[in-house]
Amino acid sequence: MLEKNLESKYRIGERQYAGRSWRKSLWLVMSSVTFVALFPFGLWAQAGSSPAQAGGFGTGAQTPLRFGGESAPNNQVSLSMGASTLYDDNVFSIGSQRVSDEAVSLSSQLNMMRQTEHVTINFGYTPFFMLYRQNSQFDRLNHAASLSMNFQLTPRFSLGLQDTFSYLDGIYPTLTGQEILSGSASPTALNQAIVPPTARTLSNTGGMNLTFTKTRRTSLTLSGGYTQQKFGSQAIAGQQLYSSRGFSGGLQYQYRVTEHTNFGLLLLHQDSTYTGGEVFGNRLRSQSESAFLSIGSHLSNSVSVTIFGGPQYVRTIGATVPGAGIAGKFLGAGGGSITKEVHKTALNLSVQRTVSSGGGLYAEVVQTSADFGVRRRLVGQWEAGVHGMGARVDTSLFQGTPGNTESLTGGIDFSRPLRGGSALRISYENMHQLSGGTLPISADFLRNEVTISFDFRLKAIPLGQ
Repeated sequence: MLEKNLESKYRIGERQYAGRSWRKSLWLVMSSVTFVALFPFGLWAQAGSSPAQAGGFGTGAQTPLRFGGESAPNNQVSLSMGASTLYDDNVFSIGSQRVSDEAVSLSSQLNMMRQTEHVTINFGYTPFFMLYRQNSQFDRLNHAASLSMNFQLTPRFSLGLQDTFSYLDGIYPTLTGQEILSGSASPTALNQAIVPPTARTLSNTGGMNLTFTKTRRTSLTLSGGYTQQKFGSQAIAGQQLYSSRGFSGGLQYQYRVTEHTNFGLLLLHQDSTYTGGEVFGNRLRSQSESAFLSIGSHLSNSVSVTIFGGPQYVRTIGATVPGAGIAGKFLGAGGGSITKEVHKTALNLSVQRTVSSGGGLYAEVVQTSADFGVRRRLVGQWEAGVHGMGARVDTSLFQGTPGNTESLTGGIDFSRPLRGGSALRISYENMHQLSGGTLPISADFLRNEVTISFDFRLKAIPLGQ
């Protein structure tokens, strides 16, 4: 009886909503799709002139790790300026004859957060300019941006759009104010564990998902995604890096078993093309089919767990080096995460094994990784954050081309809010990478960065309710 009443309410709500808001929703969707399509390419052109719910695994971006009760500010536009000083003991990310340098970064940050009954928009854009004391070839404008939107089209249908974009010289994890994320990374995400030798790098990941909520217990999500990673044309120690371009499509079914537990099934197709490298030839195309079962549960108000796993079928097409491709191979993939968010401490631990892009050093790899992140409120208004990741990738997908890379990254930062929404931040980052097999010694390095930064909020404009 309860289920029938709920179904009746859904139908009535659908008819009322459609007559009241369809034109407005359609206009918002069309405008936003156009913006998502133009957003990364607009930044590319500018730079080139100078370039979860529990059980919701696989269909969206990770969410920031929050303290219990903490939420991001909504319905406002804010503009901040920042100044940082940096010491880097290995600016070229090489294993021998390391070169250290100091740098100053000048940055700005534009954020917009808008939430209404039917629309949620989060947008952030951070351009920053690096000025090195000795290595002026790295004195360039860099970009990092993200966009996430959700539209409740009708009581049954919702549309989500996401895009992240960066155009950087080298790796600057301590300068862009990266948040610690919770949950497991999407299987369609770009490889974050492998750090390629310093080069101008463009990365873009976009996605769209349409969710149909059949009942309060069941839903279907149709998703599509796009990834791109492009490196500068210069060779590193005689070796070109692999640029990549990929497309994905998926269908996910979710069923709410209990009030706190979800069951999910994700069917995923991925098609990726790698160009420019040498180890596996200058062009290789890979296709994979995945079927992941996932279970997510809120064990308490502060603890959530997600576990996923299933087979992946991988094949390569058009390898330009004989023996570098495979006709087809089954692999086991899986992982999980646990997140705890209380008033003074928030932590996340994730493990994962999936087929992934090779981060520029390789074409496609099997990646096994474990990462953690912890936030902790200290005395006064100080806050500490600690994060780390250990990963191993290998080329067992490809015959006759043995190679592997092990990486260990981690860092700690201390931050304190100042007057008027400003903040002081002190950070340390360590990156260590070792490779074996067919790669040159340039892939091995140890790198340390220390950063002191001040962020000054210039303006916050409320957008209303």
